[in-house]
Amino acid sequence: MVISSLVVNAVADKAPEAAEALAAIPGVEVHGCEEGKIVVTIEAETSVESHDIAATFMDIEGVYGVGLVYFNFEDDPTVNPSRVSGDRSPAK
Repeated sequence: MVISSLVVNAVADKAPEAAEALAAIPGVEVHGCEEGKIVVTIEAETSVESHDIAATFMDIEGVYGVGLVYFNFEDDPTVNPSRVSGDRSPAK
């Protein structure tokens, strides 16, 4: 499981509706919305899936920016652990 935390920036008067739209996306949880800043987490199976979900945020009316705060991918089944740990030798 990959877990990401992001701050989504939205036009202040459109932020509540944007937060509702974000909460309706599978895998997304909204934790707060204040002054145009919406705090969300994404739970996905892979880092690619997490990125693809976050990429849809810009399609929501009023959203003008997305910033990654935290990204944990140690349980991503598509990541080769030896490549992450610094071993740059060819895969066997």
